[in-house]
Amino acid sequence: MSNRSPNKVVNPFAMKEMYIDYISDKIVDTPYYITFQEYLDICGDYYKEMARLIIYESKDIKLPFRLGHITVIKKKPRIVCASTLSTDWKETRRLGRWIYYINDHSAGFKFRFFWSKKTCYVVNQEIYRLVFTRTNKRELAKVIKSGNTDYLEIA
Repeated sequence: MSNRSPNKVVNPFAMKEMYIDYISDKIVDTPYYITFQEYLDICGDYYKEMARLIIYESKDIKLPFRLGHITVIKKKPRIVCASTLSTDWKETRRLGRWIYYINDHSAGFKFRFFWSKKTCYVVNQEIYRLVFTRTNKRELAKVIKSGNTDYLEIA
């Protein structure tokens, strides 16, 4: 018996369930009746385009059905003491003393994807979260380090 607690997401609503819901009212031999693989390809292209607009063009994407907005925000962290900064573990191990990230490449700003729920009218919206893929996070880091795109700053 494991000491770990059960997974937080016990019954996720995944692509297969979304496809079943989509195809349930479609008539065979119409342009809207598509295979599961075609559905995955269409959704994948849509998500890639959304990520491209958010990361490269600094767009604020309004989600349908009043689910809020997604964007990238930048914030200058308040440095109270060194422990509020993120630790650079590679340099810390190499030098044998604590080294912290000070974000020189971005003038001290921290960036992150942000789902604004101000206009979101969903019951129990505080329990929902949006986690971007590692690929999207790495792409955002690459764009930030290149310095070609600027994002909305919050206080």
